[in-house]
Amino acid sequence: MKERVRFLLNGKPVELEPPLVPQLTLDWLRHQAGLTGTKEGCREGDCGACMVILGQRPLQIDGGSPASKGAADPIEWLPVTSCLLAVEELDGKHLITIEGLAEQGPTTVMKALHEENASQCGFCSPGVVIALTARILQGGPLDEAALKRALEGNLCRCTGYDSLHRSAKRLASELCTLPGEYKERLTYLVNQGIIPESLAKTMYELPAPFETPSEAGPMRNAPGPARHILPLGGGTDWFVKHDETEAPREIDFIDSHTHSRYIKKEGPFIRIGAAVTMGDFFANPLIRETVPGIETFESLVASPGIRSRATLTGNIANASPVADMTAMLLALDAQLVLLDTSTVSSRRTIALDQFFLSYKKTAAGDTEELDEILLPLYRRDSPVQSCFNFEKAAKRDRLDIAAVNTACWILLEDSPSVASSPVIRKLRISAGGVGPVP
Repeated sequence: MKERVRFLLNGKPVELEPPLVPQLTLDWLRHQAGLTGTKEGCREGDCGACMVILGQRPLQIDGGSPASKGAADPIEWLPVTSCLLAVEELDGKHLITIEGLAEQGPTTVMKALHEENASQCGFCSPGVVIALTARILQGGPLDEAALKRALEGNLCRCTGYDSLHRSAKRLASELCTLPGEYKERLTYLVNQGIIPESLAKTMYELPAPFETPSEAGPMRNAPGPARHILPLGGGTDWFVKHDETEAPREIDFIDSHTHSRYIKKEGPFIRIGAAVTMGDFFANPLIRETVPGIETFESLVASPGIRSRATLTGNIANASPVADMTAMLLALDAQLVLLDTSTVSSRRTIALDQFFLSYKKTAAGDTEELDEILLPLYRRDSPVQSCFNFEKAAKRDRLDIAAVNTACWILLEDSPSVASSPVIRKLRISAGGVGPVP
């Protein structure tokens, strides 16, 4: 674990020593920082009341250039549920709360909610403001549908959603000329009253993080007594279930490893690093090109605040029989690269469909952790056409765990011997929730 963390809080530098037991950012904000505008609701990442904006370095693709989503952006701004974010994970990042947005008075987003009567008790309102503001900061096409999707992780018990949707429509109309270039966008958003000028001045650079684990791993192979370190990718499931009274554990936050957050082509594979999140995966142009239409299923998986934190490797290692990303990756014929942390360079590759042995039991050894995911690389400009589909049955259409799920991947190729009829060259179907393993 890090001995110290350094980050910006609403534009102001903070440096502190994280506790031995991981402390959630929600608790630190409310009890140590005195910023109580961030509300505690479900404490499971479902309601969005505790949402904050997290500024961090963007995903790296193809050896160094950021992904096309905000390709020119030096910082990406994500909605995050602070009840599933440890203080230690703030190192080298910028945390923005509702107080930071309102530093110079009500923002345009707040005024839109007020004027459309989109607040009653007001408990959910800070999270709603955060979710909408984060989506606006991200740039890209901004319309009513995009802002409504941004609210998928925000629950409101008393007002109803029509007024929230009216607010989204209003904001989309007012901000239809949102610039694509990062600096121009920030200037525009200051002029439009979305963010205060005092905050915008601090949104061009991130603080240097304290020393992070090397690419060889977090000192598991250091001389001396064996260290029992828990590798944690995202923690969106672990933080909900762990016992806060248990003895302190050393945790290696995989999602903080910037060198492991990449999606790149290499030979016949797409290599996906251990720190890649669900949001990274669905937004990535290389993934979208290889599996056309896969982004249409993103809204079936959790919410924006969860997808910005949950890693693909964490979803796999959790070994749930109904994990949505596992079902998709099984159909896509994924392989896993396992790193033996007791030996610096020892890696082995295993097919994902061989990784699960029984309920919550995997083929990973005691000193092994997921280092990479490999996907076969197929492109649209090849003679092979890729067709993909995903479905799940759940009580709710959004933000729910599947009762069962399934994915299908078909590779089609034109056949010269069969007029106008493509031939199936490969077909994979996955099923989750029908047995102890997917």
